[in-house]
Amino acid sequence: MILSIVIGVASTFAVVAAVDSAEKAFPIYLKNAFGKADFNINGTEAYFSEAVHQDIKKIKSITSIAVLKENTRIEMEGENLSPIQKRVVITGYSNLDTPVTDFRVVKGSLNSDGAVITDRTAKVWKVDVGDSISFKTDHGVKSIKVSAIVKYTVELMGPSSWSMANYHPWSVAVPLSVVQDWYSISGKIDNIQVKVKDVSTSKTVESHLDQFVKNYDGIYMQPVVIDFESTFKTLDSFFLALYIAGFLGIALSAFIIFHSFYVSMKERKNEFAVLKTVGYTPADIQAMVFTEVILISIIGTAFGLLFGYAIGLGLKSLIFLIYSVYEGSMVIVKGMILSVIAGLLVPILAALYPMRKAGNVSVIEVLKENQATAFRPNKWLAFTGILLIASGFFIKHLLLIIPLMIGIIFVFPYLFKLFNFLLKIVYKPSFRFSGEMATRNLYRNLGRPSMTAVILSLGITMIVLMSSLNSALLQTYEKVIYSSYGGNLDIMFHHVEKEDLEVLKKIDGVDEAVTYSLQSVVWTLHDQQRKLPVYGVGAEWIDRFSLFTIPDMRNSDRIKHLKSDEILLDKIAYDVWGGIVGESIWLDTLQGLKAYKVAGIVDSMKNSGYGAFMKEETFKESFGLKFERNALVIKSENISPLQLRERIFDQFGERIEEMFGPEDWVSVISATFTGSFTIINGLVVLAIIVSGIGITNTLLISVMERIREIGMMRAVGITRRQIIGMIMLEGLGIGLVATVIGLLFGILLIYITSTFMEVSSLTFDFGISWIIIFATTLFGLSVSLISSFAPASRAAKTKLSEALRYE
Repeated sequence: MILSIVIGVASTFAVVAAVDSAEKAFPIYLKNAFGKADFNINGTEAYFSEAVHQDIKKIKSITSIAVLKENTRIEMEGENLSPIQKRVVITGYSNLDTPVTDFRVVKGSLNSDGAVITDRTAKVWKVDVGDSISFKTDHGVKSIKVSAIVKYTVELMGPSSWSMANYHPWSVAVPLSVVQDWYSISGKIDNIQVKVKDVSTSKTVESHLDQFVKNYDGIYMQPVVIDFESTFKTLDSFFLALYIAGFLGIALSAFIIFHSFYVSMKERKNEFAVLKTVGYTPADIQAMVFTEVILISIIGTAFGLLFGYAIGLGLKSLIFLIYSVYEGSMVIVKGMILSVIAGLLVPILAALYPMRKAGNVSVIEVLKENQATAFRPNKWLAFTGILLIASGFFIKHLLLIIPLMIGIIFVFPYLFKLFNFLLKIVYKPSFRFSGEMATRNLYRNLGRPSMTAVILSLGITMIVLMSSLNSALLQTYEKVIYSSYGGNLDIMFHHVEKEDLEVLKKIDGVDEAVTYSLQSVVWTLHDQQRKLPVYGVGAEWIDRFSLFTIPDMRNSDRIKHLKSDEILLDKIAYDVWGGIVGESIWLDTLQGLKAYKVAGIVDSMKNSGYGAFMKEETFKESFGLKFERNALVIKSENISPLQLRERIFDQFGERIEEMFGPEDWVSVISATFTGSFTIINGLVVLAIIVSGIGITNTLLISVMERIREIGMMRAVGITRRQIIGMIMLEGLGIGLVATVIGLLFGILLIYITSTFMEVSSLTFDFGISWIIIFATTLFGLSVSLISSFAPASRAAKTKLSEALRYE
């Protein structure tokens, strides 16, 4: 009982603390990571004059920095590295030590005119403050000393190892003049970041900056918008599943506690009768039992809090790792309060009925010869259970798990009785005496093993559901990603020059290539500002490079019919918007806020399926960008994705900032979903451990009740091996019933959720993974067999002389 309380309290504490930590840390992290500046000033060309920044600096109520990014390659000796692994994005800042950059220095100084790298990069590169690092540029190899090492930050985000550098470039910050000098672009920048000194003046500053940019050709201003909902779109469903899995542990603990106390009260009837004969009242006996419950609860809760804090730390770290959040403290107050309440209150509630039975023990009845009474399932409870299970077909929310599981609990005794009959058909011819006795004992004490089996069954149900959801959603994601990624590779340059496309098409292994426009636009929604990625699409290439799909229509036809004031939204953006096709959304353009009629909904997985599409001509008129950064590539059949990247990088080298293919996106999605569902299943496994405790407890009590019976068996020649087989078969029977019923209800849950559940606006088709079914079956049976070993060993070691004297 104590161990079950420990696990229940620990799982509750861990889940609540980890979720609270994430909910508090994620918005703060986004603000610190992406919202250090309040406004950005960008150019419609790749570069614009640094003189713009000199004029902005005259505004007293703001802090501003000019930024210039270029791509380079580190010169590293003694390392067997490919050119792709050496990619570096080098960023020049007009001032490295400002509230806008907000670098947190670990070592060195930000005012020494040297390079700034993160602690993670310094560790992999094996460099320290004062060491020189060299980069290959278009004008030869350039060297600079490291002047500061700072905490890992989004501005200098980079790989954590050389192997990860195959997919992401390194980042280094240097003074602005260094980049301008190395690349011979004196007096040029590509971005200005502005931070307001006093938040109360934000609206005034925004109006001032809006008027300021109109005095210059080729620049525009955008407020920095932190869109939490679109960044962490799946968190609500994930957190809900975590809560269900976590509280499943404390719920199953309640079953163990109720069951254990119920059996204990029956075992101690003689003790209670004797106490009554010497003057104890029913209230005295109940108070005595209540004291036992309180002591057990306090001990279990205390250890559960310690265990839960350790699990919570690990759980928080896993959640942060999965969603790429790099900082955040542990929030424990709410989790501690709830888990303490659960650890103290749940055992008391679970023991109320057994306590009542203990106080109502009749002395006269105890003095009579005890006769076994058959367990009779409650028909009304079973009928209620059927109604609860049926209600699951009408609840279109993941919370349907709760009534369905309660329904399973209510109907389980009848299901156990049916399966025990089927077990008898199999056990008797297969295991003879041991099998026949095992089924007889299970039927004789039907209530106890059925209550134990239902605990394991609920855990099996959750594992089947969560594992199958993971598998089904990944298959759906993969299908949509490959159909709407726009080709085999998406390449991001600093900017695409006129001749780049023709050079790209001539690379061996490139079947076809095209460039496209992309801009992250400020979207005014319900008087709140959000960011919406908008793609400029050409009707002549969209069929070949499919960035989205539309049922029953060619992509090119849909784009051709778009008017200059119309736009297409993908499903996620459409759901976030909340309007209907034909209504308008408002986007921030060079001409100010402009309404665009939503002409249709498409399926896409670009930017996690959150974006909008319009004609190329409309895009350029609206946002004025005169350069493109992205190119889509379709590869030849005789070349691998990695070979394609290597050849393209050999041609363009450091000008490439990112190369990302559909297989990379599938890998990212797979890691996120698999990590999330693994956490949930890990918590369910904790709950199943509780069920294993219940099986051991049930069989031990059964063995103790049958000591004399076992002794008589030994007296007439039954071997220890047969006794062990009998107890193990009882445990296996409990596990078989629980596993089969758990699998059936798990499959039922998969079917129901497939009719309504969406993750990132993607549904999934009903399907059963036989690998998951087989693995879950093996796991369920293993738990029951392992849990049966100790009771079987105890029964086999029973001495004949002691058994015949046992009362």
